[in-house]
Amino acid sequence: MRLKSISIAGLTGAAFFALWGLFPVRAPADPSKDQASRDTQQNDGVQLAEKAVRTLGKSSTAPDKTKPLDSSKDKTPTAWRKAMQQKVAMLKRGREFVNSKDDYTAHLFKQEVVRGELLDQQAMLIKCRREPFSIYLRWTEGDVGREVIYIEGANQGKMIAHDGGWKARIPAFKLSPDCALAMRDARYPVTSAGLLCLMGIMLDVHENDLKISNVESCQMVAEPFEGRHCSKFTTTYQSSKTSPTYRKSVTFIDQDWNVTLHSEHYEWPTDKVPSGDRELDAATLIEKYTFRDLKFDQHLTDADFDRSNKDYNFR
Repeated sequence: MRLKSISIAGLTGAAFFALWGLFPVRAPADPSKDQASRDTQQNDGVQLAEKAVRTLGKSSTAPDKTKPLDSSKDKTPTAWRKAMQQKVAMLKRGREFVNSKDDYTAHLFKQEVVRGELLDQQAMLIKCRREPFSIYLRWTEGDVGREVIYIEGANQGKMIAHDGGWKARIPAFKLSPDCALAMRDARYPVTSAGLLCLMGIMLDVHENDLKISNVESCQMVAEPFEGRHCSKFTTTYQSSKTSPTYRKSVTFIDQDWNVTLHSEHYEWPTDKVPSGDRELDAATLIEKYTFRDLKFDQHLTDADFDRSNKDYNFR
């Protein structure tokens, strides 16, 4: 029996993701009051990440290739804060990196809890253009053949879609991205799909974590993910009181691009607590997102977001 999901719409306005891109009870003791004071002063200037995560930034940064320190065996308050600060810094660089690119393509794999039920994994080809924000999705796992197009500022703010399978014979329709039909198997609307949204969600959460110090541990190790050099961050939270949505998160961030390639998030158990970490994670997964075959600056054109494209199956 699946455990009841706790919504995070308030954090993101939207999925993926997760996605989003994007969790015990013992408050970690500070080594000293002076250290706590310094930590507080250091983070007073941190602000919550804006929820308009598709900001059309013009800046770019060189990839950060600094190999992170292994913090997996150090669980002091200072250690988790340093690891969290490095994660936040990488996410900010990643956001600037993506905003410096005109577009990207990838295969997106997602699994989410929707209306209290963990759905089967879905997979889709994604094409994303930065300006104007445009996205094309074609399902390759799940409702195979479904297609969605959304262009910011076009089609009266609606997305164009058609279902897969035999329903693909039904003419495509327009609908609001956040209506019940569009959200029937998604935690977030298509307007929040993609890398920027996932990283924006995570920045929003972690900058708040640094402010309120609700983290039990944040461990960082260098670990490859599907052939890419990544920093793996595993974060656990103190209690559902200080972190009502997340109990734990595991994230792989590419060390060259600083973008999130994989992220999975877990909630607090609301029923009998399973024995063993694996059983607990399996019972409390709320969202998981993976970007594979990620390619930037693919010279996407208007045709890639046109329902009349001969390679698409809109009717």
